[in-house]
Amino acid sequence: MGKIVLDEKEVNELMDTFDFNKSVYLQKLQELTRVIDKLDDIQKTQKQITDDLIEFKPILLKLQDKDEKEMSLNYAAYLSFIGKKIDELSKSSSLKKLEFIVDNSNKIVKFATLKLGLIVAIGVIVLQALSMYKT
Repeated sequence: MGKIVLDEKEVNELMDTFDFNKSVYLQKLQELTRVIDKLDDIQKTQKQITDDLIEFKPILLKLQDKDEKEMSLNYAAYLSFIGKKIDELSKSSSLKKLEFIVDNSNKIVKFATLKLGLIVAIGVIVLQALSMYKT
């Protein structure tokens, strides 16, 4: 495919007439930004849940057996189990969301590339038609 060369006036005219608010690519990027913000909120919520779990320590101590060693072993095992489950849940949901974001990003890039190619192809056809018309 040949190159299209525009002079400064043509470039300025294109930039003046381009409607950034109607750009599908920019709208998709804004959607991705909102999704990333939601992921940040989820991460903050997960940290709050972890902090809340630590606050339940006194309640757990009251519920455990009287033997101090058995109590500490049970508590450590319980915290380990809860920690593993929280990690599994957070990794699982975060990975799925990240995969979704990456997949959508790839689709947006492919669409934008196709759109750009079509615009260039139409421009070349129009320029050729104009050059044929002039001769």
